[in-house]
Amino acid sequence: MPPFSPVTNNKLYIQIYNQIRDAIVNGSFKVGDKLPSEKEFCELFGVSRVPVREALSALELNGLVESVHGAGVFVKEISLLSTDWIEEIDPQDIIQARKLMEPEIARCAALHISPAEKQRLQEITDRFRQEAEDNRYSEITDRDFHTSIARASGNHMYMAMCDMIWQAMKQRMWSLILSRTVTAEENRKQHYKEHMEIAQAILTGNAELAYKYMKAHMEDLERRYWS
Repeated sequence: MPPFSPVTNNKLYIQIYNQIRDAIVNGSFKVGDKLPSEKEFCELFGVSRVPVREALSALELNGLVESVHGAGVFVKEISLLSTDWIEEIDPQDIIQARKLMEPEIARCAALHISPAEKQRLQEITDRFRQEAEDNRYSEITDRDFHTSIARASGNHMYMAMCDMIWQAMKQRMWSLILSRTVTAEENRKQHYKEHMEIAQAILTGNAELAYKYMKAHMEDLERRYWS
């Protein structure tokens, strides 16, 4: 068992998510390993079930674990690809790829989203709303939003490509992009508004509007990057 640390009251699920994710990435939990139960995690972290469930949901959403009904939560194969390529990706390449892919993914999600994925997307938009009220930005919530849309599309290739993009966005250069765009205080309200428009279009099944709003969001991201 990896040495987990107690967590504070500040964004509990994010702290839990980060510690479990790090344990998976560094090999403390290997592919195929069964994670501790919710109850065991509650005892390890000294928290209630709610933030543990949120952290496990985020881990599953990001493809790190798989929940098997009646059996538990198991570590998945993170990627069959080498990650050596990540530092070679130019940030502009990432933006161009997202501009091309994500509007179509949003359109597909609006057409195929299941009731369970609707609930998940609504939960993420609720987190966005709370963070906007607190005037803060969470990269995890942002990532969860976009990866949940890829999952809602029902297209496994879209899910894989979305995962590759977010892997590439872990590179050091991307922190500069974030500082110019979504994390800048003057951009947070617009960032929140754009995400709410996309979510509403998908949740109501309006495919063309979902495409339009996601395209505008990607174009605005590019504009803020170059400004």
